[in-house]
Amino acid sequence: MRRAPFAFLVVLSACGPEGSGPVMHDAVGSRADELRPTDTSSAEMWKYLATDVVEHHQADGGFTVHFTRGGKNGVPTADADDSGVPDLVEQTGAVYASVASAYQQQLGYRAPLSDVGHPDNGGDGRFDVYLLDFNLNSDGAFRVDGAPSGNSEQAYGYVVQENDFAGYGYPSFVVATRILGSHEYFHATQDAYDSAQDVVVTEGTAVWATEQFDPSTNDFEGFVGGYLSRPDRSLDSPPPGPVPSFAYGSAIFFEYLTERFDRDVVRKLWEHLENGKGYASEPQDVANPKWMVQLDAELKADYGASFAQAFREFATWNLSLAGAANPAISYKEGANYPAVAMTAASAPFQQLPVRVYYASAQYFRLDAAGRQAMTAALVDDPASADDDTTGLALVLTARGASGKNGPVVTVADPKAGVETVATASGSNLVVAVINTARESNGAILSKKPGLCIGTVAEVTACKAALNASLAPDAGTPTTIGAVAGDLGTVPTGGCGCDQTSASTALFLVLLLPFVARRRVP
Repeated sequence: MRRAPFAFLVVLSACGPEGSGPVMHDAVGSRADELRPTDTSSAEMWKYLATDVVEHHQADGGFTVHFTRGGKNGVPTADADDSGVPDLVEQTGAVYASVASAYQQQLGYRAPLSDVGHPDNGGDGRFDVYLLDFNLNSDGAFRVDGAPSGNSEQAYGYVVQENDFAGYGYPSFVVATRILGSHEYFHATQDAYDSAQDVVVTEGTAVWATEQFDPSTNDFEGFVGGYLSRPDRSLDSPPPGPVPSFAYGSAIFFEYLTERFDRDVVRKLWEHLENGKGYASEPQDVANPKWMVQLDAELKADYGASFAQAFREFATWNLSLAGAANPAISYKEGANYPAVAMTAASAPFQQLPVRVYYASAQYFRLDAAGRQAMTAALVDDPASADDDTTGLALVLTARGASGKNGPVVTVADPKAGVETVATASGSNLVVAVINTARESNGAILSKKPGLCIGTVAEVTACKAALNASLAPDAGTPTTIGAVAGDLGTVPTGGCGCDQTSASTALFLVLLLPFVARRRVP
């Protein structure tokens, strides 16, 4: 949502990463009229006033910082080194130069495309940063000017940035600029490869890039909850709306790739997202590559893995966050991330269907209630031609009273219901159902198995009951279980709309003793 072919404003809470939450970057501007903030006659929302005297500071690294000293867009004029340029303007240029060095020299990315030849390019081909008053509505944006000749899916542009960050809650102007600048400049970097990728890979890797540039900021940690609160959505399908916190939060997936493989994995992905540069192993995707397809090809070609394997492991890592963090098997900073959303339930648990969208996971947490060992199983619908368990993984762990997980077990046969984990007194069983499929040629590869959780005997009885209800001569299958409390916002009808709130309770027809469940962190 960093740009659109027409202008609108994204209104966001005015708080920095040290406050109650991170500011969503990328207030959206116009791509159609190709006008800069210095054109005071334009319809641009963020622009200089006709009375502003705009000055230009050429900084190291090929940047020009545009600013004014007075009026609402004016920057603080302190000039401790008597250079004639406000300190804040010099700091802005220095930060962007350090960002460019990190991305290009250290991480190996291309530089953003030059705006040489554009009718209004800030005076030359240097990368332009404009300091303007955003009035607490956002903190800045990368805006596209146009595309180079012969490639409509690459782009060049400029950054507009808050002029002083007063009232935003950031600890300092420099910290705010390091966060905003590294995020927006990475959008310019992305557009040197392909400017038409979806919001998940663009915003997710931009938040990831800020973490690579400066892990001491809390921008990444502040955003990842946007994904972790909705792991039941397909990774590339954020909820509708102008502020895709899910897309920003998907940065955790790219952090997983970096920690599991190496930090080059994201750069190589962008290199293969350029039109015509897709992996040859995916011939239908070479001309106009899609990121999930290319990531699958990259993992197979360069890392001996696959998207399916990686997503299963990613969803498993997400069991070990917050109080359950374990750097030995999950993220090195997992203790600083929020817990993944889970459904609280009671054993024996049985539900039909559990709809699991491609590249998504659902997590269940059940009180062992004295059971010494517990298991889970998926049940296929024998009346359907396809196996509803194909591509699904089932992961189990026992979580003790301390909040720590025991051994994490990936079940060898998700339909068997015989592989158990020990559940001591006071512990919970945590179950993850993971769909490892990625979207393929537009097909939505969701699955709708039955799910049984309990002791081996309870799961065996549950499987028999579900299979009986699913038999071709048994009529229409019925959902087994009862749902109550706050389900959060779960997708229905194909990664679509949200349903229920904290005050909503939905009770389903029961075939067996009811099961209550609710969304919990």
